[in-house]
Amino acid sequence: MNSQERILVRSPRAHIKQSFLLSTLVLNHQLLPDVHLTNVAVQKTSPDYHPKKGCKWMLQRFRQYLASKHGPEAVETLFSDMDNIFVRSLQSVQKVIISDKHCFELYGYDILIDQDLKPWLLEVNASPSLTASSQEDYELKTCLLEDTLHIVDMEARLTGREKRVGGFDLMWNDGPVSREEGSPDLSGVGNFVTNTHLGCVNDRKKQLRQLFRNVPVQKKVSS
Repeated sequence: MNSQERILVRSPRAHIKQSFLLSTLVLNHQLLPDVHLTNVAVQKTSPDYHPKKGCKWMLQRFRQYLASKHGPEAVETLFSDMDNIFVRSLQSVQKVIISDKHCFELYGYDILIDQDLKPWLLEVNASPSLTASSQEDYELKTCLLEDTLHIVDMEARLTGREKRVGGFDLMWNDGPVSREEGSPDLSGVGNFVTNTHLGCVNDRKKQLRQLFRNVPVQKKVSS
């Protein structure tokens, strides 16, 4: 089984100080063996292409599918490996990324998953296409744009300590970010869990309501 996955990462364009990963993603799926992977621009010309259903899966559905076939432990390892791809790829180019703290970039990751559940990075797209190919795709990308603007925070509502904003998880902040509160244990003694919820169910509307309800209180206390 080969499967190609598109992942969106938002990162400031200064050096890679912070990196947010979108936890609710779109998947271009090809689950048949020996089938050449193509993008939507090609797939939509097929006679059996359904314009309303499109040719994409939500990543939550794909993760459930893999877990049913390979077990949750193997899938957890796969998604952890993808987390490493995001961080290491950004670190490898941080010296050539435009250094301007007033800018940010949205990256789209194309990852190939082989039959052994090993992820292979195909390419990283700067300013990936946000054209929707189905209603589900449209809803995801409008939420993506909304959450991106929440992270940019032109209204100055955030404190800078948030680990999750809508569908985005903060996975790097001058070092790996843990799901647990406090300083992360990187000694290997404890069970360090990266602050990503890739492929997990996320009620982003509920999360945003809680986030912005608590922000004024946090700012008042901090002042």
